[in-house]
Amino acid sequence: MAAIRKQSFIAVTNDQDHIRWLNTVFKDEGEVVVADSPSLERVRQILDLTGAQVVFVLLHAQSHRQDAALIEGLVAFKPMLSVIAMAEQADNELILSAMRSGARDFILTLSRPGEVINLVKRLASRAPAPNIPTESVGAITALVSARPGSDTPMLALHLALAMQGERTERNALLIDLGNPAGDTLTYLGLASPYSFIDAVRSLRRLDSMLIDSAFAKHESGLSLLALPEEQGAMSEITSADIYVLLGMLRRYFPRIVINLGGVPRSDFLYLLLSNADNTLVVVEQSVPSCKQNMQLVKKMIEHKISMDSVELVVDRYLPQLPPDAESLSRGFGLPLQATLPPSGMARLAMMNSGDSLFKCAPRDPYTLAIKKLAKRIVSRGKADEARKPDKDTGFFKNVLAWFGTR
Repeated sequence: MAAIRKQSFIAVTNDQDHIRWLNTVFKDEGEVVVADSPSLERVRQILDLTGAQVVFVLLHAQSHRQDAALIEGLVAFKPMLSVIAMAEQADNELILSAMRSGARDFILTLSRPGEVINLVKRLASRAPAPNIPTESVGAITALVSARPGSDTPMLALHLALAMQGERTERNALLIDLGNPAGDTLTYLGLASPYSFIDAVRSLRRLDSMLIDSAFAKHESGLSLLALPEEQGAMSEITSADIYVLLGMLRRYFPRIVINLGGVPRSDFLYLLLSNADNTLVVVEQSVPSCKQNMQLVKKMIEHKISMDSVELVVDRYLPQLPPDAESLSRGFGLPLQATLPPSGMARLAMMNSGDSLFKCAPRDPYTLAIKKLAKRIVSRGKADEARKPDKDTGFFKNVLAWFGTR
């Protein structure tokens, strides 16, 4: 079941206090996308890719002419767009400048959340229904695990390969952002000077030609984009960059798999998860895996990640040992999507051969299980609703008991 898209609100400001305030205002309504540049081109780009209908523009006394020009350009670009001007004080000149430029209303920063939400709803009730683009966009499947290691990149890689199938045209993309960096490229014996960071830097030039020439490509046709070993430039990437990049990649790939195994809990992780259509939490039967992934799931809930499309995958599963998969599913409060066998020899052979499991171990139970998993994700329709089990508040206590631990 695809995730229900949150409503997006764009904020044109670099003031962290105002950004935190807007995030508090809309914590239950949607997500705030911060435009990292006040340029008309950048804001239009974010509008196109988020489908946002409301933009907040912070006015400054020293730059009110540029702010007014931005509002005027946004309204000319989308006449039915609700642009709301913000200022720290009710300055008559600022208000008049904003309204003349086409702003729908004016608010003071740090106003009460209820007042801002009521204003947004009032403006929405007056506006006609937006035109929803009919072009197809790719679906994103994210794999996340609190613990770094080989299991999540192994699963993400073969899930993406299975989704690519035997098509020769561009069909699937694997974005490997996991820790350790670039394991999926290493597994396949691929080297790619073009990285995820390069893709962010190339947003203005990102098109079919650049994708075909710069992205790493496996012989199956699968495209890959990974983090480089040196990740100092990651600090320069903004949330707007992520929104824009994923929005553009959706237009070129019907299926996108993102490996987030071992990524520390952070705004970067939650932002990526909030953009996924479905998420697989990869766990093992061990106490450390259960404990750390349980904390991760709790943080996802705290950060308003839609849990309707989050499911559980139990890797290296041994059905004869507790806790069994159904107990894990109940404990995590997540539907069980799949169990995957250990298949240690096949996995090791694959990592050392440079070939995928589909080549070096095509009949291994792990390989066959991934094929089934990929098929379910791709072919699952709206009627295929995952049954969410009841939560068991005493789950972790039971886990400790299973392992003979107090």
